[in-house]
Amino acid sequence: MKLKLSDLPPQFENIAQELGIERAKLLFKEFGGTSVYFPTEKMIYKGVRDREIMAEYNGFNHKELAVKYNMSESYIRSIINKQKKSA
Repeated sequence: MKLKLSDLPPQFENIAQELGIERAKLLFKEFGGTSVYFPTEKMIYKGVRDREIMAEYNGFNHKELAVKYNMSESYIRSIINKQKKSA
């Protein structure tokens, strides 16, 4: 059977247009009937951001990092402490 975009529920048409209908069908096969959580785009870059903060951290630049990454100094300290514990 030849599936068309118009055969899909409306909320999936954009996804199928972006990915292609064959890849969209793979998503339906894998996740059909389940609830799936997709993180925000901001969240997928969290690990990269934290690694960059650690690479730029010199032991004294909490304030500069907070300004650069638009975060509070306490959150920068929290990221640094968390990374140090997991290292």
